[in-house]
Amino acid sequence: MKKIGITGGSGFIGHQIISLLLEKKYKVKSCDLVKPKKFLLKKKNFQFKKINLFDEKKLSTFFSDVDCVIHLAAYLGVLNTEKNPLECLDTNILGTKSILNVISKNKIKKFIFSSSSEVYGDQDKFPIKENFEYKIKSNYALSKITSEFYVKSYAKKYNFNYNSVRFFNVYGSGQKTNFVISKFINQVSNSKNLSVYGDGTQVRAFCNVKDAARGLFLTLIKGKKNTVYNIGNNDEPISMYNLAKRVKDLSNSDVKIVKIKFDKSDRLKEREIFKRYPDLKKIKKDTGYMPKISLDDGIIQLLN
Repeated sequence: MKKIGITGGSGFIGHQIISLLLEKKYKVKSCDLVKPKKFLLKKKNFQFKKINLFDEKKLSTFFSDVDCVIHLAAYLGVLNTEKNPLECLDTNILGTKSILNVISKNKIKKFIFSSSSEVYGDQDKFPIKENFEYKIKSNYALSKITSEFYVKSYAKKYNFNYNSVRFFNVYGSGQKTNFVISKFINQVSNSKNLSVYGDGTQVRAFCNVKDAARGLFLTLIKGKKNTVYNIGNNDEPISMYNLAKRVKDLSNSDVKIVKIKFDKSDRLKEREIFKRYPDLKKIKKDTGYMPKISLDDGIIQLLN
């Protein structure tokens, strides 16, 4: 398996996995509506083409000679998808169905689908395992779990190998500032107070994007057939208030931490997930994946 196709390769995780694949001497073909960073366009074994997810003819031609497709393209973010539900459902579900039609037509051997920990919703037990019940609280989560079912059904009908990977709170260089760590970094860098929603007791465990890309790569080369994996970092679950304090302390800033009531923000309390961090035993056992970058090191990298 030496030629990999990627949808959404110009995105946050896309840039990282493409760089890693090229480093490992793979040939990579990426499609997106946005051009990737210039350094990738100069790479010998990299090919980019601007293609819409719904253009099955062009996708089929472009991916005619790949061994695997990693499907990262998606309409992202819980808040965005609540504001634009139809666009979210069309892009994430029907877009996935479109690429699955290409997989089946071209008889591509393997498919990796980028899902999300949002599908778990609010759980009562922790850490969260892959076999836990789905508890859908947003259009984004609905689009992801529906797409997972499409992937499973297509794989069974057309006999290809798939993995669905559920990313847990990925952060790092290049991420938009509507995600919490990037938001805190942006606020502290501009000497603005750090804002947390509610009482700030919501708990997450954050995974650096380089670790996320490595987990994706290990799934590609070692993942068991037709298996779902959590990808994240469960070393240090942390509340949002303590995360803000950590960013403040590591930046040596004198900004304040401000609590914003849900009814005074653009977030809906009924859609808030109050605790989430992954069990990684399954992916560790099958692929050897374990995160390497600590939360402090990741934050320091972003501050410098």
